[in-house]
Amino acid sequence: MIRKYLIKVDNKTYEVEVEEVTKRITSVSPMTQPPAPAPKSIPVQMPQVPQPPSGKPKVAEIAGVKKIQAPMSGTVLKILCQPGQEIKEGDVILKLEAMKMETEIAAPFPGRVKEILVVEGQNVNSGETMILVE
Repeated sequence: MIRKYLIKVDNKTYEVEVEEVTKRITSVSPMTQPPAPAPKSIPVQMPQVPQPPSGKPKVAEIAGVKKIQAPMSGTVLKILCQPGQEIKEGDVILKLEAMKMETEIAAPFPGRVKEILVVEGQNVNSGETMILVE
């Protein structure tokens, strides 16, 4: 017997057909051995899945100079600011590529770019300081 079902995945609805398959018993014979005991269940702790990075840079401050740190590991694709430049909160200051995806890194606060510690094409690790802002 074929049955139709609607399945919703990621807010998309799919119509699927499912055929019911039953095994027909043609003969029954007595068992010569008792059935094997059911396997014991063992509790398993599922690992925690880390949340994907938000693209927001990490910030640390030392003696009035704020550090803009990489929010994820990746490659610096383009630097969109320069030393001495005034930046506003939300200005895109550089672009990172991580896992074939381009991520725009926006300034988390206003200030003046003091020093750029990375170059285009450089690989950075999560938490690595990329730009100093005063």
